[in-house]
Amino acid sequence: MKKLFSVLTDDLEHCFVCDSSPVAIHHIFYGTSNRKKSETYGFLVPLHPYFHTNSDNAIHRGNKQLDLHLKQLAQSYYEENIGTREEFIKEFGRNYL
Repeated sequence: MKKLFSVLTDDLEHCFVCDSSPVAIHHIFYGTSNRKKSETYGFLVPLHPYFHTNSDNAIHRGNKQLDLHLKQLAQSYYEENIGTREEFIKEFGRNYL
């Protein structure tokens, strides 16, 4: 199995938002084609179930503010370390900044 990593945190054991555990690993760009890309680039963060799926404030239940924030962090990392904005848009479909 491929070892998961994050370019946004060295700690995959504690929530990126609240620093608690347990956590689930969240793919910042999700969906069938983007999950693999998130794993390739390290666009993953650990989220406590409250922020991942288990509350009205969860990212997979419509927390658009947190979702956008994580996408912006990932895009900023991409543009600073990997490629251009145009390349990011080609890879992930749109500009989040």
